[in-house]
Amino acid sequence: MIRSVIVDDEPLVRERLRTLLAGHADVQVAGEAEDGPSALEAVRKLTPDVVFLDIQMPGLSGLEVAEVWRSEGALPIIIF
Repeated sequence: MIRSVIVDDEPLVRERLRTLLAGHADVQVAGEAEDGPSALEAVRKLTPDVVFLDIQMPGLSGLEVAEVWRSEGALPIIIF
C-alpha cells in the first residue's frame, strides 16, 4: 500500500486528486493539508510514501516545505 498526502490550498484540487487516487486500490490517501505549515505537520505525523504538493500556498511555498523536509531527513517522494 502506498500512503499519500495531498497538499493544496484549493479544496476543489484536493477533491479532484482524492477522486483520481480512489481509482487505485494500492494508493491510500492518509491525509490532506491546505497550507505549508500544516503540510509540514502532516508529513511528520503521517510519514507518507508520496506527497502531492502544490507549489504556491499560504504560509510556506511547496518548495520551502520540501526544503524543510530535506533538512529533517524525512523527504517523501514529491509530486508537484
